[in-house]
Amino acid sequence: MSRRFFSRGPLLCLGTILLVPVVVLYLTQVIWLESLSAPFPWLVSHPAAVGLFWVIFSSFCLTLYGFSRRVLPSYLPAAVVLLLLSHASWCKMKINGAPIQLSDFTLLGNIKDITGFAANQLLPSPPALAAAAITLLLFVFLGRMEKHWRLPPGPGLAIGGVAMALFFSLFYPGTLQSAAAALDEGCADQVERNDRAGVALGVYTAWATRQLAESGGNDADDAELAQRFLADAQAPGETLSLEEAPDIIFIVSESFFDVTRLPGLTFQEDPLPVFHALSETCTNGRFLSNTYGGGTGYVEMEMFTGLTSSLLREGDTLSTLDLTCYRNLPTTVRCLRQLGYDAVAVHSHDAKLYNRANVYPAIGFQEMLFQDDFLTQPERRGDFVSDESFARELIARYEARDPDVPFFLYGLSMENHQSYYPEKFGESSGYPAQCGQLSGQDLAILDSLVYGLHDADASLGILTDYFSQADRPVLLVFVGDHLPSLNLSDGVSIYTHLGVSPTEESSDWDPATLMDILSTDYLIWTNYETAAQPDRMESCTFLGLHTLQRAGLPLNDYFSWLAEEISPNMLLSRNRFFADGAGNAYYHIAPETQVMLDRYTAVERSLLYSQ
Repeated sequence: MSRRFFSRGPLLCLGTILLVPVVVLYLTQVIWLESLSAPFPWLVSHPAAVGLFWVIFSSFCLTLYGFSRRVLPSYLPAAVVLLLLSHASWCKMKINGAPIQLSDFTLLGNIKDITGFAANQLLPSPPALAAAAITLLLFVFLGRMEKHWRLPPGPGLAIGGVAMALFFSLFYPGTLQSAAAALDEGCADQVERNDRAGVALGVYTAWATRQLAESGGNDADDAELAQRFLADAQAPGETLSLEEAPDIIFIVSESFFDVTRLPGLTFQEDPLPVFHALSETCTNGRFLSNTYGGGTGYVEMEMFTGLTSSLLREGDTLSTLDLTCYRNLPTTVRCLRQLGYDAVAVHSHDAKLYNRANVYPAIGFQEMLFQDDFLTQPERRGDFVSDESFARELIARYEARDPDVPFFLYGLSMENHQSYYPEKFGESSGYPAQCGQLSGQDLAILDSLVYGLHDADASLGILTDYFSQADRPVLLVFVGDHLPSLNLSDGVSIYTHLGVSPTEESSDWDPATLMDILSTDYLIWTNYETAAQPDRMESCTFLGLHTLQRAGLPLNDYFSWLAEEISPNMLLSRNRFFADGAGNAYYHIAPETQVMLDRYTAVERSLLYSQ
């Protein structure tokens, strides 16, 4: 190798290149931690994460650099991708309390639709803008150095070959995957992964853990139980007569909750008069969702399956499994079909998200209908089809049913979907809130939410008025899927402004606070019960099961098992959060509860992964 290769210029250039991964890691942490200074102590106190990130980033970039001998095309794209990933993770954390995780990559094909829902919440923070400026200066400097010296071809090929071998070893079980899994060990969720490994490396540590982990559900008894459930779900059921089976109308109302329970807000006139009036005589209460701010498809699938998203293998979601799996699963829809029901689902939007057009027929629905399939003429209110049009369409679908067969009609509304901004609907709600803690602009943002909530409430009135005159027994479930993501004029959520949550960071919340943020409201109305049923707290995991029970329908083996062994002991399991059957919230559960949860996990994984 020539003496020139060891001169000051080449060594300075190579030294700088070798430092680039550490600088990029620092910049990703600047975005995630929203600070230019906070990443320095983090880098010093997490040497294993820094070292592993350096190996991963360098192995990829040095492969390109060794063969191209050009800095910018080798390093800049990877740096930009990681900075964007960090920004996206920061945005998602702000919107619904969870950073980017492995399962989110299943929705990449819908990124345009997802970002469109929350465009006003995706603006970069000042530290993120500073990180972008530092990145630009770094690569301007490297570009200038490159003009004075380039790596000779021979050493370049050698470096590129070694780096490429190192890079591809990341995708096979071995030392690097084991090191990543060691960083991931004991992490309850992606927030903890990011705290330990950094926002850029956290996704890889989750993936490595998945690759190395053994699949659950290997216990012979649990596997045999799951196989029995799968077989029973495909067996012919006992067809019920019309007199034995009420029609079931199940409505998931986008971001619906009782806004009047937020502390510090007052209304001169009730924005939810129908919901509050019905609550006096109907079963109602808090509804625990598995998410907040977004993720409706995952809420739906827990209600349909009685399975828990948090117990899936890392990277999986209940909306992205193989279609064969859905066709075999015991679901509430399939259980109803076994009993002789027709089942139709209506969504007042399009089919772009959560693979609904394929998944929902696979779990038992005979039809999955979207806004373009409406029998009625849909009218828009704000950005989406109005809840009044949605209610009218549900009525039209009910009237078009086969009257000689019991009917299950599932509806998912859209009008009240984020984003929320002043004059979203072109006029005020007519139910202005008063709050000394919020500015006039903040109240205008809040009013757009109140507008959507009031329209959802009015749609409930349309439906109950109609079904109260039906000549068939009807059970109607009305539930909000999750709390809305509502950031005010300063970018801080209304829940922090009003003291529901002490900070924006969910890692700072106690279990009771997280339970409040996961809580919406539900109501069950019938046109045939003469005595009121007791109120209870519900959850997305078991509301489907409890709807079958409330309708007085026989349960198959799977839902009987859930009713006897699981649902009495839990409401919700979400990463590190657990709510027991009595509605108590914990981050750490008792050993006997863990035994139950472990069995639930084993059966669930056998149901999903043994097929």
